[in-house]
Formats: sequence, structure tokens, C-alpha cells
Amino acid sequence: MDIVSSLPESLIFEILLNLSTKDVVKTSLLSSRWRNLWRFVPGLSLEYSYFRKHDAFVSFVDAFLGFNSDSCMQKFKLKCNWDYVFKADVKRWIDTVAKRRIQHLHVADIDWEDDEMQIPPTIYTCESLVSLNIYGITLPTLKFVSLPCLKAIVLDTVKFSGDSALETLILGCPVLERLYIERNLCDYTEVLRVRSQSLLSFTIIAYSHNTYVEDLVVAIDAPRLKYLRLCDHRTASFLLNNMGSLVKADIDSLFNLLLKMKFDPNDIQKRNMIRDFLAEISGVKDLIIVSRTLEVIYEYSRCEPLPLFRNLSFLRVEFGGYRCSNLKSLVVGSITYEESVGIDYIVPESRCFLASLEYVEIERRLEGEAMEMELVSYLLENSPVLKKLTLCLDRPKKKKECVILKELLTIPRLSVSCQVVVL
Repeated sequence: MDIVSSLPESLIFEILLNLSTKDVVKTSLLSSRWRNLWRFVPGLSLEYSYFRKHDAFVSFVDAFLGFNSDSCMQKFKLKCNWDYVFKADVKRWIDTVAKRRIQHLHVADIDWEDDEMQIPPTIYTCESLVSLNIYGITLPTLKFVSLPCLKAIVLDTVKFSGDSALETLILGCPVLERLYIERNLCDYTEVLRVRSQSLLSFTIIAYSHNTYVEDLVVAIDAPRLKYLRLCDHRTASFLLNNMGSLVKADIDSLFNLLLKMKFDPNDIQKRNMIRDFLAEISGVKDLIIVSRTLEVIYEYSRCEPLPLFRNLSFLRVEFGGYRCSNLKSLVVGSITYEESVGIDYIVPESRCFLASLEYVEIERRLEGEAMEMELVSYLLENSPVLKKLTLCLDRPKKKKECVILKELLTIPRLSVSCQVVVL
């Protein structure tokens, strides 16, 4: 007898819930005890590709949902091409799991060219639902939503049927904590409103066509929000409100200043939007920002002063994709705050800017932290013509200074003529 087989059935079912139904069914071959155990697992995780014929797929799902039809269903995950699977069947299954008090629903249409495909309205009044994850489906404009237990929503490549579709959904989720949206390239909803008194984490991802300019708006009003990620190259205006609880922000947006468009200091509306946006995120402790966003902010700062980020304790700037083939000198500046600020030095994706680099000065006093030494190592090991690297050590900490100096001596240098100067 193996250890797993000796566990109580309730615990075995919890383990099997983390596997795909295909793998769960395979356990029926283990022994006579396991032969029918898979039928009692309160969850289905299935892909249409597992079956050669449509009829076999439909028959299996019908049979599985028929087992223990009076019991609650914890998880229902279905990934299929709705053009090949009858839409009526999918809707019937979702209605069934809604009646069985489903907790976690994940439905994906892998061929989402049918923009009008929707899940049944019964799911939007399912009182037991805890998480909702839909892919490639249209979110309708609903008159009534009541999801009192829903804590997490993932809307991946979802098309919104109107400006109020998302807002209505969120307002019907009084305990919603996490919202993730990846916008469909074919979705042209002008205004997305995220208003929630309970939301703690919000992520929106929207990649641009790069062929035309859109004037999309994302309005966020979430007084308890702690984490905000904006990887959005389509939205022109972010209207933030009540961001006093925000702790961490991850910003990658050009505010729709794509192609050859540059920040226009005479565009008062854009200036006001950026000013208000920066003011709302200025209370964060942890900030990740990409260099292209930083460039827009720099252009803005030439017109108006930036707000003070008084609580900032960790700043990460990502420079991926830069090409500086003639760069000869690099200075990593020092930032002074009342409290120390952690700076995460990001290694660029491309090494081409190191090919010509001759002089580097790191102004910030090194304390031997891993990310500091990683930067020094990267520069020394990958700069073929580097002549001089200048460092500053934190002198009051004598013991740590000796450790840092010993570590510097062990770092290999690609440039044999490179000098390391410690001030």
C-alpha cells in the first residue's frame, strides 16, 4: 500500500483537484480502490484536444456532470473551440455547474473569432462563485449582477459589449480583491471604469496595433488598492482616484504617445492627466517603471515639477530593448532620501551598449548588497574595452568594506586593461 492510497478520500480529492481530468482518470488503473475514485472528484479540468471526436467529448462531460449531481462542484475548467463544440452544450454545462454551486469557473474559447460568444447569465448570479476566469468571450452589458463571494476575476482577451459592461460586473462583486484584464485587440471600448471598495490588486495589459492612435480611457477608483500594474500601450488617459492605500505600482505606458508622437507641452489635457496620475501614485513604497515611461515623465517634468515620492523605498527601472552602440561613458547616479532607497539595477536585454563602453562611475556608495555586486560583475565581465570603473564604498563600515574589496578582486574582467578605482 502506497502512502497516497492510505490518505482519507477527502484529502485525495483535494490533491486530484490540482490535476487535469485526463490525468485524474489515469489513476483508475492503479488499483481496484482507484477504479472509480475519479468520478467523485468535485472538479473537471478538460481540453477539447484530448478527444478525437466531438461526440466523445460531449458524452464524457455529460457523464461526469451526471456523477453525484446533488453535490457541490468546486472547479470547472473547460478549454475548447466553441465553433466545433456546440455552443448549446457549453451553455448547458455552465448552467449545470452553476446549479451545483460552482466555486471556481474557468472557460476558454481558444478560437475567439466569434466575438459574440457569451457565457450564460446564470453565472452572474451564482452566489457560491469565488473565482471567474474567462478567455476569448464577450462580456455582456448586464442589468443585474450578484456575486457575493467572488474574490478574483480574470478577463483574458475578452470583448466588452459596452462601456458599462465591466463597471456593472464589478459593482455586483462586493468582496472582489483581484482583477486582471488583458484587452482584446478587437475591443474598442472607449472607457473602462474600475470602481470597487474592496479591490486590492488590479492589472491591465493592452498591447497596441502600432498603426493608429486610440483615445481610450481607464478610470480607477479603488480606495483599498495596494497593487497596480499598468502594461498598457493603448490607453491614452489613466484617471486615478483614491489611491491612498497603494503600496506597489508597476508602470509600462506611453499614455498613447506612440510612433513619432512626442509629449506636447501645449496639450493641457494630457499635462493635467499626467500630473494627476503621478500625484495619485506618489505614495507608493515600491515602484517599477520602464524607461520609455520615464522618458515621457521627463518631458513632462520640463513643464511642471514632479510630486515628491516621500514613501519610496524601492525603485526599479527597466531598460530592456535599448540600443546604444556608441556609448562610451556611463554614470549610475546617487539618489538621496531621508531614508535609504533600494535601487534595483536592471541588466539590459542587449549587451550591444557594452561593446563601446570605456568609463563607468557608480556614484551611489556600495554596501555590498547582492544587486549592487551583480551590476559591478555584469559590467566587468561583459565590457570588452572598459578602461576604468570607479566605485564608492561606505567607509564607516570597515568590516563590510574589506569583504567588498575581496569580492571585487575575484570578479573576472573581460577587458585586460580595465582599472577598478575605489574611492
